[in-house]
Amino acid sequence: MSAHLYPCGQHVTVVDKRDIGPGWSGGYVIVRHLPSGDEVPRYEIKSIGEVYSRVAYENQLATSFTIFRDERSATHLASP
Repeated sequence: MSAHLYPCGQHVTVVDKRDIGPGWSGGYVIVRHLPSGDEVPRYEIKSIGEVYSRVAYENQLATSFTIFRDERSATHLASP
């Protein structure tokens, strides 16, 4: 079984929109890891504004932002 890159609770964005409609825009949270066998890892993802969840492959996702600390210990948001 392939290891999952993103942990549960991670904020992600759908980046591969070739086979999906515009309703997939916006940010999502990883709800749980789904069994994938030897294939690409799959995730259950959910948008905060939706009442239902969706399934996405790992290669369709990217982190939506990165939080890091600089020398002054201030928190910054940066795009990947």
